[in-house]
Amino acid sequence: MINLILFFLILTDTLYISLKEAKEYAKKFSVYKEEADYYNKTGINNILGITSELLPQTNLSFSYSETREPKRNFYRGSFVMSGKIFDIENYLNLIFINKSFNFYNLGKKERLEYLDYLCENAYFNLLRFYNIYQVKKNLLTYKEEYKNLIEEKYKLGQVNKIDYLRAKTDYALASQQLLSSEKNFKQAIMSLKIILGIKEDKIILPKTEIPELKNEFLNEIKKINEEDVDRILKENLNLKKATIQKTLAKVSYASAILRIFPICQLSYSSTYSDSERFYFNLKDWDKRDNISFSLSFSFPIFDFKNYLLNINNKKLQMKKSKIDERKTYEEILKSTIDALNSLKEAIEKYEYGKTNLEMAEELYLLAKEQLKVGRISYLDFMNIENTYNEAKSNYISSLCDIYITLSLLKYLGLKDLKMEVE
Repeated sequence: MINLILFFLILTDTLYISLKEAKEYAKKFSVYKEEADYYNKTGINNILGITSELLPQTNLSFSYSETREPKRNFYRGSFVMSGKIFDIENYLNLIFINKSFNFYNLGKKERLEYLDYLCENAYFNLLRFYNIYQVKKNLLTYKEEYKNLIEEKYKLGQVNKIDYLRAKTDYALASQQLLSSEKNFKQAIMSLKIILGIKEDKIILPKTEIPELKNEFLNEIKKINEEDVDRILKENLNLKKATIQKTLAKVSYASAILRIFPICQLSYSSTYSDSERFYFNLKDWDKRDNISFSLSFSFPIFDFKNYLLNINNKKLQMKKSKIDERKTYEEILKSTIDALNSLKEAIEKYEYGKTNLEMAEELYLLAKEQLKVGRISYLDFMNIENTYNEAKSNYISSLCDIYITLSLLKYLGLKDLKMEVE
């Protein structure tokens, strides 16, 4: 089975990648990068839309018509330029244009930081299941060697049938465990491939090993506690977006109420009508055109039904923005507290797991030597070996859990948190 796996890895295109390279790859091909670009372009387009409302609007048109009785041709040209002198909604939008731009800018930044979090999460899971897979693969190799040895001794009558069946059963169990770890490993590869936007049939393997936590770094992350919740909430980008959205909804509501002020518009028009031909030359146009200026006022408040409906609609939007802000706040608060509790649990499991692994490894090596000289039974050794492999898997998982939780906290708002893995 192991030979088949190795053969598969050799034939398949393999990409060895570090966490830093994974992030760079994602920022080129991931759909989340495209989403971040969308926010950026939408923000620019929104600014252009707001400013364009204050610029003059121009229109140039030509038309031709014909009558049969009497037969006559008509050529018409028209040039119109108009602009709003006063519109309270446009002025308010212009005053708060920076808020609008910041909303989309935060959207872009949040998507990129979320992409970093997804990359780190998927990469550490890949490290987890790849290392556990290696543990199970090495275990199966040993089980196979031991099974073959016991089988030879059984044929020679040196061991009884019970020990022989135990060895075969133990090997079968290790094979099942390897299949399960291989499935998790493949799923971790697929998750990372999706995040990175890789569509090719590639096996992705981590370049780096899971780093040990340095004491200095461990002591630093131990200090992270519920006192950091306010700092996280203050820096959270989704919460900042929700707050800006509420502000913009208030502005929109105020502009609806202030429709009591008229909209003032100034227009200039130049038109001509001729029965001979179109006149595109400016001198010919000037000889035949009629020029007019107009100053118009419109009062939306006198469209009482739509005026009140618009106010009510904006009021509902403002209420919805307040609900969204509170909902976002509560979701971020819950996620933050859960992450802090998870970090505390992961650190405790790591410290316990590290000590437990050291003892289990020492016991395993001692038992391995004693098994060779027949001082302990195979059943006792099997229990010790299973304890050792379980301790190793738990240690690897707790270490990855710490890095994954730190990554989540960094995305939530701990911007100054530095990861040891790149």
